[in-house]
Amino acid sequence: MSRRTTIPEQPPRPSSLGSCIIYGCGAGLLGVAVMTIGEKIEQYFTGRPNSYVPGHTLERLLRLPVRPDSERFGLNMAMHYGQGAAAGMIRAFMSAYGVRGPFADFMFVAIRLMIDQTLENVTGVGALPWTWPVNEQVIDILHKGVFAFVTGYFTDRWLQG
Repeated sequence: MSRRTTIPEQPPRPSSLGSCIIYGCGAGLLGVAVMTIGEKIEQYFTGRPNSYVPGHTLERLLRLPVRPDSERFGLNMAMHYGQGAAAGMIRAFMSAYGVRGPFADFMFVAIRLMIDQTLENVTGVGALPWTWPVNEQVIDILHKGVFAFVTGYFTDRWLQG
């Protein structure tokens, strides 16, 4: 009869820091792409308009002059995908060091929400999430969940020990 130890095994180290960065960015970009498709499907059925908060957040971070939403599509996409790639690197490090699977994905939902909310509220663009209508909170968490699970799926597969 084998005994299960209470001391966890040290997971193998990833091949390199560069691997985590590259695979994390790639997985994050794939996660954002799938999340965006889901958002577009949801918007088709709910009639919810596009959000330009990411674009205006980047506008503030870069200290650009304030422009209307119609002129911020490029900044919106840059921030949307840039945040996904940056967050994907965090998830890659989680995968590389043994924090994997659905539990890691649930933790990663909170990490992604934290990144968004910190940037949006530090720049004064966003509102605190608990001031949002409940349906918008649920929609945002669901979409970030899609991002987290897709990103996690790829990082877990690509960075297996």
